[in-house]
Amino acid sequence: MNAITTEYSQHIQSRQDSPVGATSPFIWLREGWNDFVASPMSSLLIGGAFTLLCLAAYAAISISPILSATTLALMLLASPFIAAIAYSVARQQQQSSTANLRQAVYEMRMRALDIGLFAVLSALIVGAWVRLSSIAFAIFYGNLEVNTASELARAWTSGFDYPTMLLFLLTSGAVLGLTLFSIGALALPMIAEKNSDIITAMSESVSSLSKYSMTMFVWISFILAAVSVALLSSLVLMPVIFPILAYASWHSYKHLGR
Repeated sequence: MNAITTEYSQHIQSRQDSPVGATSPFIWLREGWNDFVASPMSSLLIGGAFTLLCLAAYAAISISPILSATTLALMLLASPFIAAIAYSVARQQQQSSTANLRQAVYEMRMRALDIGLFAVLSALIVGAWVRLSSIAFAIFYGNLEVNTASELARAWTSGFDYPTMLLFLLTSGAVLGLTLFSIGALALPMIAEKNSDIITAMSESVSSLSKYSMTMFVWISFILAAVSVALLSSLVLMPVIFPILAYASWHSYKHLGR
């Protein structure tokens, strides 16, 4: 057992010492898959928890579109804690080739304050975007009544009728996504591992994004593609895709944050 653990640690260390390039995300995804295979039950529980969160959000929005902003904020408040548990599982795998989900939950609780601050900041950023989008929506649609989620989706994506509105949503959404990715790509894993303060963690994350811009562009493209696949599968694949992405994010942190 010690020989296996030593070999695994050497493999991880060798990978972390390798140069950072556009192909690095492929390595992170492979390591994420290896972590999933090594701890399938813990991984599925983590992925299942996030999937249930997504289903609850979809149900709330379907009942009343006016709950969209509130539901999105609640998701952003809860999901960093689920991701932090996944980071702990990946860290345990790296150190000893085994993982204990209970220990991962305990470690998350010990870092709950800074994780919570990160979650609140993310929710505030998204809240500002939702507010701006709502103002733009009111300008273009006036007092249009939207009673169902499908009507809301059609209204927000009526590109042929309101191309300026669609362009605004796409542009502002891209800026929002890049902002969240910039501050969180390495910040949350750093908080989960070292209990770093949120300012230091976000600063390191933005610095790494600037230094390895091409690598991170490839990485965020992979994330968007994987999430799209999970959504197109009606969330059937989300319990697998989410933990793999979370584990891969951990390995990206260990690779870039060396």
